[in-house]
Amino acid sequence: MRLQHTVSAIALLAGLGLGAPAIAADADNQLEELIVTAQKREENVQTAPLAITAISGATLAKDRVLTLQDLANTMTGISFTANSPQSFEINIRGVVNTRLSSPTADQSVSTFMDDVFVSRAGNLNSAFYDIARIEVVRGPQGVLLGKNVAGGAVNIISAAPSFDASGKVTLTLGSYDLRQTQGYVTGKITDGLAGRISFQTINHDGFYKDILHNTRLENLDSTQARVQLLYRPEGSDLSAHLIVDYAKDSNDGIHRVGLKSPTLPASFTPWSGTRTLIAARRPGGLKQDESLPIWPLFRGDTAPTPQRADHETYSIIAKVEKDVAENVRFSSITGYRHNHSFTLYDQTGLGPANGFNVAAPLLFAEPVNFIEGMNQVSQEVRLASTNVDSRFDWLVGAYYQKTNVHQYNRFWGESTVLPTLSGESHWDDHGHNRDLAAFAQVGFKISDTLKLDVGARYTKDKKYGFQRGIIVATGDRLNPNDTAPLTPLTTNFATAYGESWDELTPQATLRWTPDDANMAYFTLSKGFKGGGFQNNASNAFAAAKPYEPESVTNYEAGYKTELFDRRLRWNTAVFYMKYKDLQVQQTLASCLCNVISNAPGATIKGAETDVQIAPTPWLRVWGSGSYVHAEYDTFVFAGVNNSGNRMQRTPRWQGVIGAEVTTDVGSWEDALSARLNYRYQGRMPWAPENTTWEDAYGILDGRVTLTLPNRPWSVSVYAKNIGDTEYRTNIIPFFQEEMSSFGNPRTYGIELSASF
Repeated sequence: MRLQHTVSAIALLAGLGLGAPAIAADADNQLEELIVTAQKREENVQTAPLAITAISGATLAKDRVLTLQDLANTMTGISFTANSPQSFEINIRGVVNTRLSSPTADQSVSTFMDDVFVSRAGNLNSAFYDIARIEVVRGPQGVLLGKNVAGGAVNIISAAPSFDASGKVTLTLGSYDLRQTQGYVTGKITDGLAGRISFQTINHDGFYKDILHNTRLENLDSTQARVQLLYRPEGSDLSAHLIVDYAKDSNDGIHRVGLKSPTLPASFTPWSGTRTLIAARRPGGLKQDESLPIWPLFRGDTAPTPQRADHETYSIIAKVEKDVAENVRFSSITGYRHNHSFTLYDQTGLGPANGFNVAAPLLFAEPVNFIEGMNQVSQEVRLASTNVDSRFDWLVGAYYQKTNVHQYNRFWGESTVLPTLSGESHWDDHGHNRDLAAFAQVGFKISDTLKLDVGARYTKDKKYGFQRGIIVATGDRLNPNDTAPLTPLTTNFATAYGESWDELTPQATLRWTPDDANMAYFTLSKGFKGGGFQNNASNAFAAAKPYEPESVTNYEAGYKTELFDRRLRWNTAVFYMKYKDLQVQQTLASCLCNVISNAPGATIKGAETDVQIAPTPWLRVWGSGSYVHAEYDTFVFAGVNNSGNRMQRTPRWQGVIGAEVTTDVGSWEDALSARLNYRYQGRMPWAPENTTWEDAYGILDGRVTLTLPNRPWSVSVYAKNIGDTEYRTNIIPFFQEEMSSFGNPRTYGIELSASF
């Protein structure tokens, strides 16, 4: 009896962060090696001198990691929040951009799809499928990965075409009427040419209910497809890889509930108070998984517009590699990405027109509608040395990216009493982002065990565009004579905006490898994130005034070791980061509007560690943990002194523990495997003021798989969030309330897979 392969990532080098690590056994019962490409070269994750976690496609499938939220819920060192389907927020080591969604906004933690930068956070709504691995890099990587990797990066790598014919189809049925299909087929087309076709469809009912319109919320209807060609002629060093990807998904909107805050100062409670009044009138009361979002009637429309979120994306990626001289390889990555999205949601999940004719004092509703079109072109070229016997290695490259974003945003308000909260305001914003960069890195083997890598990247970042603010209507049916524009708009305006920045981001890494089982490193690196401009601005001055870039300097030491003939793997890292001018968007109470500002500085320090053990051929155990101490040095916003406060949306403690057991079933050898993974996240503040908090919580996932002997069939049952833990993915404070969005409840299902 031997353990079933459960590939996952191997210990990140320096820090752990591993989520359900990938542990596979060979004939000698050793932990599996895993190759990563985060440093633009193939290398064993155990010898890569950076904090990286790689999770294989097999482990992603076992843990049903379909989204960035799922990924964060199985790992440490990373967390996930989301203000809306267009504002995903990935936090690594306390570095996160919160609710920055303007056409010129950049990410603090970057996402890449097949090595191509994804510039818009909302572009990654689509679920993962047919993935080779996901690499999560922690800490700034300003040389090789470039701008917007201040906190780290997530690189999602598709399974590539193979010249050996194979295929697989999986059908999943589950709770909330889940119906999911996915599969792929790959093989040789002709000499030197292989192809791969992949697909996925997901359809499920909503986790929550809109009782005002009798509609399920946070449902999903998704279709995805990917076609790939790989040209690699026999006897040639040429490789050309084409990837064409399409995704379309829709849902009926998000679920928002106003909860009375236990920590905010005493004030009005318009939404929780109104929910209490409705519960008293409605048979059965009003449950937390029920809301009453308002559908706005925009000026000129004959019917209200329902809540919904629609996304359609396609991308084309072309990769070419060719030796152009002795020991010199040329690489080119060309990317094009197009996205169109329509998102409409009620920020409070309840308003005066709630169908029960009740309202607590100061109740208002402000649904918002974001319509966005985006196209992105990028080109990266590199030359790299390939002589592995030389004491020197080097890499030089250049990068260009142009992103065009058009946002048309519509805000609609209805209020029982407050001015500036009724009427309709629109913003038409055309933003353009252009990046130019050159980079180089040189490595020198000082001795057989000691190596120094030094590099730098120069980036020129230009942002420009034109924004119009339009007062479409003032007042509402309750206050028809109100002449104040709907917040945050204060006056009609039309203005151009533009600014350029440049930055040099160096990095130096000293690596010590005393033997094949041990490696230690020290890194000094700098990361840079571009500046930008406020969307949905209140006036022309606010629209044309830029917020500044942010930068972070990272000091990091890591150690990796493998013991007992590679049956135990232990990796750890410690880091100290100085953050300058970090971009923070907050809701200003005086105008109930969002304002972006730069916090002068912050200090982040911590440690990450993970362990993987293969004590027997039938058992694999893993555990990981992270501690992040992140505080603002100096930060005063709207008269509130946040200096010394904990950084927003950053838990100090995270931990993961899991195990997988494989056993015989009668005469069926290694036919049954069972897997459990538990993740704990500590208490965290939602905002710099540290007046609203998310309590600590844990999530347990499990899976049992039966594989038929000598048959290409398997059947699995799974459960996610087994304990039905309630946790939030976002809050917006209003008065003494926390407008809350929630993570997925318990889900379960059965999967049937067939390979050929």
